[in-house]
Amino acid sequence: MSTVDLIPAPAGDAVTFRLHRSRLWLRMALLFMPVFLLMRGIAIGLSLEEWDFTETVIWVLLTAIAGATGAVLGAGRNLGWIRASAAGLEFAATRRTPVFLPWPAVHSVRLRFTGPLTELLVTPTSLNAATVAAVPAWAPRVRRRSGAAAFIVDVGLMTPGPSALLAELNRRLVTHR
Repeated sequence: MSTVDLIPAPAGDAVTFRLHRSRLWLRMALLFMPVFLLMRGIAIGLSLEEWDFTETVIWVLLTAIAGATGAVLGAGRNLGWIRASAAGLEFAATRRTPVFLPWPAVHSVRLRFTGPLTELLVTPTSLNAATVAAVPAWAPRVRRRSGAAAFIVDVGLMTPGPSALLAELNRRLVTHR
């Protein structure tokens, strides 16, 4: 059972966005393959004979599978999630402590980057307005720029997707302003 299932929703109209293990595994496997291919190419000098090519393909696949499996196991049950309701915005990045912000305390939400590396930046009116859950996990990811702090959550692989998430959050923000 993940953290989002342990914390009751603050309102009945809650919409939850989750990061699924299968998507995380696929992301990690796809990230490991080109890195390992590049390192392998540098190590053997980029000229591949028939046997070297077969051996390289086998090692790339095995390394990607092992690395992706390690990443999924390392994440444990605390995969990232976001829940929006009439009461406010709850979120937790992978292996991080959940945070709750009531809608009046949310200054802005925006996406950074694209594809599987997309991040959601939630800027509160004040960090003191955030309620951090008392669960054993790492502290929430916070980015500070020009005196403003923003919470960061990886949303690139969440379902139904970053654009749907941003549309839902903007709809809720407009309603509560």
